[in-house]
Amino acid sequence: MSGSFYVDDFSKQFGGFKREYSESEFVLFGVPFDSTSSFRPGSRFGPAAIRETSANIETWSWRTGMDFEEVRLHDLGDLAVVHGDTAETIRRVKETVEDIVMSRKIPVMLGGEHIITLGALRGIRDTTVVSFDAHFDMRDEYLTNKLSHACVMRRALEELGVGNVVIVGARASYKDEIEFVKRNGINYASSQQIIRAGTKEVGAWLKEILANSNKVYITVDMDVLDPAYAPGVGNPEPEGVSTSNLLDILEEIVDDRVVGFDVVETAPVYDNGTTALTASKIIYELCCMVAKSIRF
Repeated sequence: MSGSFYVDDFSKQFGGFKREYSESEFVLFGVPFDSTSSFRPGSRFGPAAIRETSANIETWSWRTGMDFEEVRLHDLGDLAVVHGDTAETIRRVKETVEDIVMSRKIPVMLGGEHIITLGALRGIRDTTVVSFDAHFDMRDEYLTNKLSHACVMRRALEELGVGNVVIVGARASYKDEIEFVKRNGINYASSQQIIRAGTKEVGAWLKEILANSNKVYITVDMDVLDPAYAPGVGNPEPEGVSTSNLLDILEEIVDDRVVGFDVVETAPVYDNGTTALTASKIIYELCCMVAKSIRF
């Protein structure tokens, strides 16, 4: 990899074992960056916590009928980020993802705060992004900063276009942002819609939206889950969906068009390991879903 000098070696591997890069389907890396966190910093510790829990959970996926050990995943380690320099960190993410995609492999990114997703989208290009998040993240700027976790989907919207940004699980916003979303016709489903209508209906709605997309990138902000399921996040918000709700929807939409995904905003200092454990499970299941769709 031409950009591999950006990545530090990491002694603990996701899942507790490591495939060689050459034989991998998925390439995972962490981005321990949280410089724009606005409420509870600490997602920079997310990648390490997720790796630790990932090595201590069972590997069978009941949803796919696969064992995670069958998934060929290479763990690069953690990106050497520049704390306080968001633009440079985004650039390094972009170059790393470009290298992974050029190798015809699927990038899996561990956050870290949500702004890092912008780097992945720039590295993949011309994709539809489905953001599972309690927040729209559609502010033009936050505290005078246009590269904030609260602005990541606004920047994605500018680069990908309205039809290529979808928000699922939203329930935390303010008047101007709501008006912007509705005025621009941005596709979204609130957590209330998911809970009331059910995951099958929301999954069918999403499949219809994605019908003409050639590539799909999935980003999971852990605060999409209710704090009962994921208390260790930077910006917790009540009335969220359950872990099963989230995985049920993912099961409906994941197919061979998924070109990458990330799980961000795990801040382990605010709980006893529950959120990192749940993040690990989501990554296990997503890898199995994508691998199954590619192979079969």
